Amino acid sequence: MKALNSIRGSVWEWIGKADLAHRFPSKFDREDSRLIIQSVIIGTVVWGPVFLLKLAIEYTYPIVLNWVGRTPSIWFILVPLWLGAIIVFLVARYRGSQILYHDSDGVVHTLIDVEGDGLERAIALYHTSEPSFERTMLGREGLELRWELPTYLMALRKTVATWATLGSGGSGGLEGSVALIGENLAVMMFKPRSPIREAGRRIEWLRRPIQWWSMKDVDQLQTAQLSGIAAAVATLTGAPFMSAFFAAEVMYRRRPLIEKLIYSLIATLTAYFLSSIAHSGHVSFFDIETLYLPSASWQYYGLVMIMAVLIAFISIYFVQLRKLIDHAFHHYLPTPWARHLLGATLTGLVAIIAVSLAKRSGDPLALNPFTLVLGTGGETIEMALAGKITLAIAAIALLGKILTTSITIGSGGSAGLLIPALYLGTMCATVLADAVHYEPMLLIAPAMTASLASIANVPLAAILIPVELFSAHYLPASLLALIVCTFLTQGNKIYRTQRETFDKRQILPGVEVRRITAPAEWNEKTLIELDLRRKYNVTVIGRLEPGSGDSLPKIRLHPSSQSTVHTNDTIVAMGAPEDLDRVENTIWAEQ
Repeated sequence: MKALNSIRGSVWEWIGKADLAHRFPSKFDREDSRLIIQSVIIGTVVWGPVFLLKLAIEYTYPIVLNWVGRTPSIWFILVPLWLGAIIVFLVARYRGSQILYHDSDGVVHTLIDVEGDGLERAIALYHTSEPSFERTMLGREGLELRWELPTYLMALRKTVATWATLGSGGSGGLEGSVALIGENLAVMMFKPRSPIREAGRRIEWLRRPIQWWSMKDVDQLQTAQLSGIAAAVATLTGAPFMSAFFAAEVMYRRRPLIEKLIYSLIATLTAYFLSSIAHSGHVSFFDIETLYLPSASWQYYGLVMIMAVLIAFISIYFVQLRKLIDHAFHHYLPTPWARHLLGATLTGLVAIIAVSLAKRSGDPLALNPFTLVLGTGGETIEMALAGKITLAIAAIALLGKILTTSITIGSGGSAGLLIPALYLGTMCATVLADAVHYEPMLLIAPAMTASLASIANVPLAAILIPVELFSAHYLPASLLALIVCTFLTQGNKIYRTQRETFDKRQILPGVEVRRITAPAEWNEKTLIELDLRRKYNVTVIGRLEPGSGDSLPKIRLHPSSQSTVHTNDTIVAMGAPEDLDRVENTIWAEQ
């Protein structure tokens, strides 16, 4: 007994010296605990609606195709497409809102909330509450900007619009729509409500829980938004790690993101486990009948490089086509109902042509021919992985899918681009594999990485696709494809809201703020001597002053008119775009 007491005392003495009870909470503070609990709740709340939307489309889409198959003519495919377009038009009009974004020239444009790729809208919403110069100038910034926009109603309208688009035969992926739905559902849970705040004031025991749950700054809000988007994509794809990286990279592009990523992973794992329980097993993008492992031969890696180059160039043209079609629809058809109906008609015509060509090719099809270019494309990808898609069918599917997806989204249909990007890579790999008599899966796995990186500009998420869906054996080939495509498709961003720059930003239509580098002709001159307001009708509102040592530059607002400008100094000027253009053109002409 004495020995036991002696051992027990030694253990407690060691614990006391280690001070574990104190150190553990310091590494895992109250804020981390709150964020983890909120991430689990977000993953749970987001999972339900996204899972039901996925089931609804999987149930409705085959019914539509079976009905068309029983009609006397394939032209009847236009009927459900027209019906879906009308529903999307009505949903877009019902209590719709507009979301602002900056294009590559810094010009402010508007996006209709439920139309088009929901991920693009989610990106704009994510950055709505961020502090920026233009919002400060307007006196509106912070959490209130996001609270002013719809949440649960936008999620509901986006759900109905996506079901109508894809369930009726529209072409596109689900990830863009569910990303917007996830963002809205996450924000919905934290949006201040008058009844809840009133209850917190009146009921003492509710006050602390409500304060604990409430958002206090933009960083907390964006953590919730990112978790909602990641959980939604994970519910759809069954790839939690890829989903977390995808959400982070889409929002932050090349900026490092470590702190928020862990909470996205928690939300994605929560959604993934719930989907696994609901399906009684593993949830994945696609069902793989037989897993083939790649070889380490130089012939294989040579084929991967050739395929990556092919995918890169096709991706570039796909992005350009998507922009062209989107511009054509919105420029020449400003009337929403006409735009939606024409988009549905053109989608149906392309589908009819593709089906006719597929039947004439003489190659047997083990699936409904409309599935080649309509719907999400998941069933066709599974057939390609099983080696059941021939070269001719793959070529028809590739071209047809590019057109139908561009038309569906460009006309305002509610769909996404993640699965179409994977579809593009799959069909390119299938064409190449059939031409060289190779097992398709060996090229399809790295092709998915190549196409996703080329189109969506999310290399980290792209590299996780083959690891989570196939095997880690595909990682070297996928990395090779990723590197090739990254070098060939730099700047090839399909999401307009990713293409903003910081040298010039429009704060209102017709009013811009630009950073201008002082030329040698301005050296040692004061602002009053330059007289930019009288010469060009622009106002200098700030200048960047170099920091001491390795510190960052400092921004000085309202610089004195007696301030001396030196060569290569950066000044911030505000004015009309054409006036700012005259300043820059004059500088270029003098150099």
